[in-house]
Amino acid sequence: MRKVLIIDDEQGIINILREEIQANFEGIKCVCESDFNQAVECIERERPDAVVLDLLEGAVTADPPGQRTWKSIWEGRFCPVIIYTAFGGELHPPVPENHPFVKLVVKGAGTEAQVIRHLASFQPLVQSIWTVHHELDLVLQRVLRDTAGAALIPGTDTTHLVHAARRRVAAFMDEKTASEGRSLFSWELYLVPAFGEDPLTGDLIRRRDASWNDPEAYRLILSASCDLVTGRNEQTVLVAKCSSPHAMTERMSLPTDQRRASERIRDRALSSGFWNGFLPLPEFPSQIPYLVANLKDLEVIQHTSIIVPDGQVAEYDRIASIDSPFREQITWAFLSTLGRPGMPERDLQSWADGILDAAGVRPEAT
Repeated sequence: MRKVLIIDDEQGIINILREEIQANFEGIKCVCESDFNQAVECIERERPDAVVLDLLEGAVTADPPGQRTWKSIWEGRFCPVIIYTAFGGELHPPVPENHPFVKLVVKGAGTEAQVIRHLASFQPLVQSIWTVHHELDLVLQRVLRDTAGAALIPGTDTTHLVHAARRRVAAFMDEKTASEGRSLFSWELYLVPAFGEDPLTGDLIRRRDASWNDPEAYRLILSASCDLVTGRNEQTVLVAKCSSPHAMTERMSLPTDQRRASERIRDRALSSGFWNGFLPLPEFPSQIPYLVANLKDLEVIQHTSIIVPDGQVAEYDRIASIDSPFREQITWAFLSTLGRPGMPERDLQSWADGILDAAGVRPEAT
């Protein structure tokens, strides 16, 4: 962490915080702003790694000016923020619970120590934020240089440039992952929280009143995304019920050896994306447990169970979307399960033996 911005109208508080920060963190620059009218401009100009934000100006508690700064941070240039204030009213937008980069500290004697602890907790992930910003800047530079700069898009066609740039930015970010020479983490198939305003094929939803680690509370959306757009014939949604992985593994006749059992799961279910109607889904730590969706155990729920008018509470929360091409893999798995022909029981063993005979293969007796 290189720069912390302190926004507070009390110079005494600023001085205490600055001294504590500089005493506890080597090499951090403290930028201070006591004028709330200049706070948003200061954030844009300084681009701090973290902000310590007061809300009140003097003793006035109605419409505190720091709340407008908080809204600007949340909706505009977001960065880690500690709201350090004596204000006890509600904020808009509300301070999210358990957010790793938003902390609320109530001012009082000795509470600057809490600010220091939260800043310390920010440090390990701030480097990740720098990396993301740096990669996005490099990608945008390549897009402007190679797409627009090479005259592939007419300089007068601003709409074309915007849309082409969006496509190439997304493609370049995927290329960056591939060029790192590593396999995707299993949880990288998820987009958390769920993407967009409307439900999508492959969205993972969970009953609102359920615990995050209750596998039975989850459903996997199978309806086509185009049929789920609000205002476009939305009525019902086809979903697959989910359960713990035990529902799949108990049917796989796994060997007792741990390594061989893991290899069988990998080869039979994970490499193809599904097995015998079961579609395994990875863990997303502290958000989604290991799951299997049963593509043979289906349910129809109402669209209004997921998306409801403002002020109402939905039965299900959209927890995650599935990124492409894994979304298409789910569709293929469902179609393969649903569209398979009903085959009668056959003597496949004698057929297999006949193939060996016809091929002239004579396995050694064991």
